[in-house]
Amino acid sequence: MILKEVILKNFRGYKSSTRITLGKLTGFIGQNDSGKSTVLEALDIFFNENKGVVKIDKTDTNINADSNEIIIGVCFSTFPEELIVDTSVTTSLKDEYLLNENGELEIHKVYINGSLKKTLLITNYPANPICDELHSKKKSDLLKIIDDHGIEVSDRRTSSLIRKAIFSSISNPTLVQKKISIDNEGGKQIWTKLKEYLPIYELFQSDRKNEDQDGEIQDPMKLLIKELLQDDEISSVLEGVSNKVKKESELLAEKTLEKLSEMNPEIAKELKPEFKDPTWNSVFKFSINSDEGIALNKRGSGVRRLILLNFFRAEAERRRNERNVPNIIYAFEEPETSQHPNHQIMLIDAFKDLAAEDINQVILTTHSPAIAKMLPVESLRLVSQNENGEKLVEEHGDGMLEKIASNLGVLPDVDVENLSNVKVAVCVEGKNDVFFLRNINAAVPELKEIVDLNDDRIIFIPMGGSTLQFWVNENYLDKLKLAQIHIYDSDIGSKQPNKYSHLIDTIRIRDNSVAFETQLRELENYITPDLFLEEHPGTFDRDSCDWASFDVPRFLAQITHKSSESATSWEDLEEKKMKDKIGKSKNRINGELAKKVTKKHLDKNNYYDEVSNWFYEISRKIN
Repeated sequence: MILKEVILKNFRGYKSSTRITLGKLTGFIGQNDSGKSTVLEALDIFFNENKGVVKIDKTDTNINADSNEIIIGVCFSTFPEELIVDTSVTTSLKDEYLLNENGELEIHKVYINGSLKKTLLITNYPANPICDELHSKKKSDLLKIIDDHGIEVSDRRTSSLIRKAIFSSISNPTLVQKKISIDNEGGKQIWTKLKEYLPIYELFQSDRKNEDQDGEIQDPMKLLIKELLQDDEISSVLEGVSNKVKKESELLAEKTLEKLSEMNPEIAKELKPEFKDPTWNSVFKFSINSDEGIALNKRGSGVRRLILLNFFRAEAERRRNERNVPNIIYAFEEPETSQHPNHQIMLIDAFKDLAAEDINQVILTTHSPAIAKMLPVESLRLVSQNENGEKLVEEHGDGMLEKIASNLGVLPDVDVENLSNVKVAVCVEGKNDVFFLRNINAAVPELKEIVDLNDDRIIFIPMGGSTLQFWVNENYLDKLKLAQIHIYDSDIGSKQPNKYSHLIDTIRIRDNSVAFETQLRELENYITPDLFLEEHPGTFDRDSCDWASFDVPRFLAQITHKSSESATSWEDLEEKKMKDKIGKSKNRINGELAKKVTKKHLDKNNYYDEVSNWFYEISRKIN
């Protein structure tokens, strides 16, 4: 189930009903106390039912609220198509008219004075009186309806089939928005089943002690100990220990009572030996120390937080596997806290990888410009408040991005001191793309005749992909009135193909701007399969390989790793080491190999016309 929206009303700073959209990756940005953490904590209350990190109480009611009701709601864009609510009989939310007007599952929890009072589904429901409160009625009441209206039903024992028969008896019903209680009878049955599909929600707060006795670091080990104690061999040994201790302690107790009986028989008669079986789970403790014996809680705050964050991820995954639910929502408050800039990059890359998996969503809060610049534009949400003190959550649009850039002080990647002669900006995704274009331009004389990329009238700007930094750079270039040539990867064959298509379409309709999306997966593919085989003969079959979507950097990294005769296979490499090797492959392709490309290579593979067109457009913008 993918969470699409959060709905808040009268919860802390959110007085008016506020709907906040979420994606697979969502980053909330704003000043301290703007309301970012409130969203994450509301979700913890909703999903973990006051048993998570956050507990709701009466002080959470907005101080200017018109009522004492707090509403925390969620809306799912995906949900189970069928549910079994009456023994083996299936039903669906659609057939039960339990979806909202957009065909989505919307659930509201209503709290009063810190207690959950009711759970509601916001539905597009038949207005016919015969359907009133069907999900709250007992079976006997449902049977009375069908008997009074002469409605036939295939099985009078099954409430869901009776409701279905009643709904089916109405032709072309008028639908209206209605709140359906799911706290009792048929609604409760459906809610009980739905809860089995709800995502696991795990909140990692920023203001924690980060010690190795924290629950997040202890729980995974407790589970491991519990599983180990179920092993037949280990349990047999522990049972022997327990029996031996029990026998000896009972013997000692009996002798003690014998001696007591000599002094006071009445008291001795009232007492008897009683042995309690040991709870082995609580006997074993777990900590993390360095090779030098330094405990985790004696390490720097950044190291403690990084380790605990990953224990947190392991625990969330463990809970998902234990409950066999399809989704996890990871929520991180200010993950950059106490982290070195290199670790921040690794964290955001890890979050992006997590969010790319079908089963995961990632939500984070930040007021770090570095973090904001690394996040995709579509993931950003600006949290602020209006003149009346009410919270606002904005998404999309240049206005929102301009506010974020101004708020966080994000500057363009443009050297304004060297722009006097510049006529055209060549915009690419990253620095490797700059190296590739410069090197292929130098290596192929025919391309250099079209335009020399060392011309001081040309500047290259790595735009940072579809991020806040991309918008900042592009907006700045517009103000400078520079001609722009944009060249972006199509990423065909990857998890996110054509992710820049919407940007390219926008750029193409602007004056004095041209945008290209590569026909191949990425610029690394333009070294051509023939040159690759000249460098690494026999590594793949040229005729059967779909080079257009081939992941060249990864393949080269695999070849290089294999030739190193490492004891660790490529598949068993740690994720970080694998990424490092792929990064080195990119450097080699865009540096060393790009310098060996010839027009013959490009012509043979029908790439020359496409590549030369990039350079012709650059030349036109100069002249």
